[in-house]
Amino acid sequence: MPNSPYRTASLAGLLALVLLVPAAPATAKNKEGDQDKRVKPGIKLRADPSVGFTPVVATLTGELTGVDPLDPNFCHPAVTWVRLDPGDSEETASKLRQDPVCRHGEEETLAKTYFTRQFSLERPGPYLFRLVIEGKDGTIVRSDYASVRVMRVQ
Repeated sequence: MPNSPYRTASLAGLLALVLLVPAAPATAKNKEGDQDKRVKPGIKLRADPSVGFTPVVATLTGELTGVDPLDPNFCHPAVTWVRLDPGDSEETASKLRQDPVCRHGEEETLAKTYFTRQFSLERPGPYLFRLVIEGKDGTIVRSDYASVRVMRVQ
């Protein structure tokens, strides 16, 4: 069937219509049907060194991720360092909690995203550490455990 002027004009009109209609934004839907899928905060925790001979001074560094740098909820959050010595369980672990307070105006809000603490490890064996961050609204973010293995000098 030869191309008629009407068919060519119809195809040209359809093509123009397709090009003029804006594409729908590509957003993920979660189970509740919300349009945007927010990134959950997380903590990457690492120990340096991860293996050493007694005594070991381990430096733990935690990085809070998935938080807007201007989020007032994480400006000076509560910080808890959890330490499990060899033979400890989560129930008997030592916890060091710090509850800092913002001492500046709201216009100076800046989320804290790096946390560092040193621990002196005297006994041989495996040590586990966890960092727990609590925002002002009660949001709790926990890291996975970071381990340090302390070996005895022979």
